[in-house]
Amino acid sequence: MKTIFALILFLSSNVYADWSHPALLCPEESLPHGRDCLDLSLVQNPQIDFPSDFTEADIRRWNIEWSKDLKVCRAQEVLRRESAQPGSFSALQIQISWMISNGGEHSAQKLQAIVTAAQANQMPVHVLIGALTQESLLASLGVSSDGGNYSCGIGQLNITEWCLGMQSLPASEREKYGWPAGLACEGGSLTSDMVAPFYRLAIKKLNGRPEYRLDASDFAGIGLADVITAFPHAEAALQNKRFQAITAFVSHCQNAVLGIAFKARNLKALYDRFVPTKLKTTERYTTTELPPNNCRVPLTTRHYPLHTGWLLSLAAYNAGPAIIKILEHYHQVPAAELPALTPHDLIEALYWGGRIGARNRVFYRDSQGRGYSQTWYKSCVVQRHVARVIQHVSKPGQALAHSLEPVACSTEPPASRLNSSGVLISETAQ
Repeated sequence: MKTIFALILFLSSNVYADWSHPALLCPEESLPHGRDCLDLSLVQNPQIDFPSDFTEADIRRWNIEWSKDLKVCRAQEVLRRESAQPGSFSALQIQISWMISNGGEHSAQKLQAIVTAAQANQMPVHVLIGALTQESLLASLGVSSDGGNYSCGIGQLNITEWCLGMQSLPASEREKYGWPAGLACEGGSLTSDMVAPFYRLAIKKLNGRPEYRLDASDFAGIGLADVITAFPHAEAALQNKRFQAITAFVSHCQNAVLGIAFKARNLKALYDRFVPTKLKTTERYTTTELPPNNCRVPLTTRHYPLHTGWLLSLAAYNAGPAIIKILEHYHQVPAAELPALTPHDLIEALYWGGRIGARNRVFYRDSQGRGYSQTWYKSCVVQRHVARVIQHVSKPGQALAHSLEPVACSTEPPASRLNSSGVLISETAQ
C-alpha cells in the first residue's frame, strides 16, 4: 500500500481543482513568436540572468508574456558562446539549446499545422502542442537510433508510423514524396530494423556533428545495393518498394508539417482504439459551458484542454497500449466502471499502479485477470512524460502538475514504491 508520506506528497505538490479552466498559455503563446532577442552577451549566466539595465517590468514581461521567446534567446546565446569558446557548456546543454533554437524556427507554420491537425482529429490543441514539445522541443530532429526505433522529426515518428501517415494522404501527395504504392505498413513488410543500414551509412558523414543533427543530405547517394543485404529475404519487387519507402522517410521525415499531422493521427488511433469509453465521455464542455476564449486560436474540440483520456493516449504512445490496463489494476474495477479521473489522478495511477516484483518489474492485471508487466523505469518515465506535457503549456509560474518522482527516474524504485500494493487503498481502510 502507499505510505501516508507518499500520499501527502502527492496531494501537497499537485493540488489543482478546476480542470475545465486550467491556467494555460494560449496556443499561440505556447510557441515562440519570433521576437527579436534581448542582448544577453554581457550577462554572466545566459541561462538565467537578465541584462543589468532591465527593470522589474521588463523581466516580468519576458518571463511571462514572452517566455517561449526568452527560451530561444537564451539557447541562441549558449550556442554563440560555445561557438566562440568550445567547451563552455556540456554536450547536453548544447543539445537542448540547439533543439530549443531550431524549435523556434517557422513557428507560425508549425502553429497552423498543429491547429489544423488538432481540428482534423478532434483533439485538444494544448495536448498536441505539449506532446510535440515533450518529444522534440518542436525541433526538426534527424533520424536517431532511439533504441532501435529509428525515430525522426518533430513528432519522433518511426518508419511504421510514417507509413501509416503516408497512407492517409491522397495518391498524388504520396507520389510527390516518393512513397511507393501498394506497400503494407505492418505485418513485416516494413520494419524499423530496415532503417538501420541507412542510419549506419549516414552517421559516417557526421564529421563531428552530433547524431541529432543528421539531415536528409547525409542519406544522399545510398543505393539499394548498399542496404539490401540487411533486408529480410523477399521478391525483388518488395525489396524495391522497401528501399523507396525508407529513402522517402529519411528524405522527408524532418518535414514539420507532415510530422505534426502524422503524430496527431497516431494519437487519435490510440485514443479511438484503447482509451476507455468512460474517459472519453467525461471532461467535456456542454454548449452552455464553453469557456470564454480570449485566445486567437479557437477551441478545436469540446474536450477539456488537458483531457485525461487524451493524456492517456500520450501515455499509450510512449509506453505501449498495455499501460492503460494499469488503471483497472490501480482502481480494481473494469474500464467501464472507472471513477471520474483528472490529469493528477492519471499521473498517480501511472506511478503507483502495480506491485513491484522480481528484476524491478511492475506487475499488474486487468479486470479479466490477464497479467502484464513492465520495468519500474517505464512506469516512472511515463508519468513524468504526462506531467511534462502539462507543464509545457501551463502559464509560467503555474505548477499544474509534477512528476511524482522528485529525482531523475532510475531503474531502482524508491523504498516507498517498493512497499506499495499498487492498488488505490486508503491507509484508514487497512
